[in-house]
Amino acid sequence: DNGNPWKNEGYNAQIDLHLVIQCYRYYAGWADKLQGKHIPVDGEMMCYTRHEPVGVVGQIIPWNFPLLMQAWKLGPALATGCCVVMKTSEKTPLSALA
Repeated sequence: DNGNPWKNEGYNAQIDLHLVIQCYRYYAGWADKLQGKHIPVDGEMMCYTRHEPVGVVGQIIPWNFPLLMQAWKLGPALATGCCVVMKTSEKTPLSALA
C-alpha cells in the first residue's frame, strides 16, 4: 500500500488491512438481503419489485489508500451482482492484485 507506514502509533498499514477485511465482510452480508418484495394490491393482480444488477461498473481508484478505497467500491458492486472494470492509479498498480 502506498504511503502507509508499517508500524506507527496512530494509523498504519495493519489497521488499514483490518478495515479492508471489515468492509468486505459488511458488503458480503448484503448479498442475501437484496431481493424483491411483494406489494399487496387489491383484486386479482400481483405486484412485486425485482432488483437486478446494473451490469458493468467502471471504477477509478486514486493513489492514496488504494486497498481501502478498492474495498469501498468492489464490495457493493460484487454484492449486487455487477461486473467491475477497475482502473488503478499508475503510482499503485500492484495494490489491486493484493
